[in-house]
Amino acid sequence: MKQSKKLQNLHYAQAMLRQIRQTAQADGENLLTYLVEMAYLEVSDRIRATWALKGNNPNPDP
Repeated sequence: MKQSKKLQNLHYAQAMLRQIRQTAQADGENLLTYLVEMAYLEVSDRIRATWALKGNNPNPDP
């Protein structure tokens, strides 16, 4: 898979997980909120790793 398509897919998954997390949290589903948050953090880490491999880290250290 091309890197740009992979990155697009990761961003899509991140956006969907954000929405699911917000819905679960609003419904008081604490365990589900936690599990979705862990998936959200994982996809965020993969986005950062993809950017780092490309040398385009969006959040460089000061």
